[in-house]
Amino acid sequence: MTLELTIQRLLNEIGAKLRIVQLNGRVGRKNIIRSSKVNIPGLELAGYWDFFSPKSLQILTNKEVKFISTISATAMKSIFQRMFAYEIPAVILLKDLELPPLVVDLATEMKIPLLQTKVENTDFLKEINSFLYKEFAPRINVHGTLLDIYGVGVLLTGRSGIGKSEIALDLIERGHRLVADDVVNIEKASETILMGYGEKILQNTLEIRGLGVVNVRKAFGIRAVRPRKRLEVQIELVEWDSEAQYERFGLDEQKNTILDVDIPFITLPIYPGKNITVIAEVIALNYMLKLHGEDPAKELQEELMNKLKLQASTMNDKRFKGDFE
Repeated sequence: MTLELTIQRLLNEIGAKLRIVQLNGRVGRKNIIRSSKVNIPGLELAGYWDFFSPKSLQILTNKEVKFISTISATAMKSIFQRMFAYEIPAVILLKDLELPPLVVDLATEMKIPLLQTKVENTDFLKEINSFLYKEFAPRINVHGTLLDIYGVGVLLTGRSGIGKSEIALDLIERGHRLVADDVVNIEKASETILMGYGEKILQNTLEIRGLGVVNVRKAFGIRAVRPRKRLEVQIELVEWDSEAQYERFGLDEQKNTILDVDIPFITLPIYPGKNITVIAEVIALNYMLKLHGEDPAKELQEELMNKLKLQASTMNDKRFKGDFE
C-alpha cells in the first residue's frame, strides 16, 4: 500500500535535493498532498476562487509576491485566511522570495507550512512536477515475473505453478536480469510508458517450487538484478492444447492494455522439452528488430506476394505468346 504523501515525507524525499526550508517552524508537516498538480494562485489573490485547487501545493512566484506587497494589510489577511481555510497542504515560495510577517503568522496559526526553495525557478518546477507525477502515477500489481532480456522488459504471466520462476532462473543463468518475481508492481510513468518493479521485501528473490527461495543477487551477482525496468512485452504461458489455434506466422500482432497503455502480447504454449528460454530471448530480439523498422513476418509476406505477382505475370506472357489468331 502506498504511503500518503505528507509534507514531512516530501521534505524527507526531495527536501535536500530542492534545498527546501520551512519558514514557520515545523507546523503542518502532517498535512497531506492529494494532487499531482501544483497550483499558482494568481487569480485567487485577485479574488476569483471558482477554480481554486485546494488539494495541490500552492506555488508563489515573483509576480504573486509583488502583487501581495501592493495590497493593504486588511485585504492581505482576508485573502490568506480564505486560502488557508481550505486546508491546503502547503505554500512554497520560489527562489529566495519572502512573505510579510502577517502572512507568516497567519499560516503558523492555521497550521499551514510555508516552504521556501533555494533552487532556480524552472529547475524547481520541473523537479517538483516530476516527483508528484511519479508519486500519483496510476499503478497496479500483477502476478508474474519481470525480466530484462537484452534490454527489453519482458513480463512472464500465466497460472500459478506453470514455470515462470524456473524459466526466469534459466534466463538469469544465461546472463539476463531479474526485476521482480511473483508480485510485479506496474506504474504508468507517462502516456505510453509502463515501469515495473518488485515488492521491497521480495526484491532480488525467486521462489522455485521444490527448492525454495533463491537470492539472485547473492547467487549470481549484482549484474543479475535491477530494481526497475520499462515493461515492453508480455508473454502469457499456457499449457499446450492440440485443439487450440496458435499464431504461426506473426502477422496478427496481439496487444494487451495495462493502465491504458498497449503492449505486445504473445501467447506461448508450453510442453515438456520445448525450450521456452531461447524462445523468450528471440521474442525480445524480434521486438528490438521491430523498433528499428524491421518486421520479419511482414517482410516474408511481402516477398511471397511479389513472387506470386511475378509468377502470374509470367504465365500471362506465355499465354499471349502462344495465341497466334
